[in-house]
Amino acid sequence: MADYDLIVIGGGSGGLAAAQRAALHGARALVFESGRLGGTCVNVGCVPKKVMWTAAQLAHALDDAGGYGFDVSVDGHDWARLKTSRDRYVEFLNGIYARNLDRNSVELVRSRARLQDPRTVLDANGKTYTAEHIIVATGGYPRVPQLPGADLGITS
Repeated sequence: MADYDLIVIGGGSGGLAAAQRAALHGARALVFESGRLGGTCVNVGCVPKKVMWTAAQLAHALDDAGGYGFDVSVDGHDWARLKTSRDRYVEFLNGIYARNLDRNSVELVRSRARLQDPRTVLDANGKTYTAEHIIVATGGYPRVPQLPGADLGITS
């Protein structure tokens, strides 16, 4: 018998959703994640970008406020404070993900993992875990195709 019904390698949005959904249906689920929970969007993409975008939008609104009759005095901007606030918000979200895993009885192993065979995963220390089903949800990297105009595209 396997240790788990489901092992998920990768604690981004897809991997976390799969593990939690399986657990809600009674599966014994395990997630491997060596970094911060939430994946690219939460940690270095969408969420921190929105914080920075909102700060820029506020700066422009403050600059325009005088034209709308507001008397606004701004004495500079504290970049370090913005960065600290952004990072704390991301950490808050990481904590929500961890608490949700715990609440749904999904085990979390803070380690890289690799497949040994179709039903076995090894952690970074060589410990073996088995499951009936394994999902590899490690994200990906963009690949720019070699075709005319590819140099005009961007990746994010």
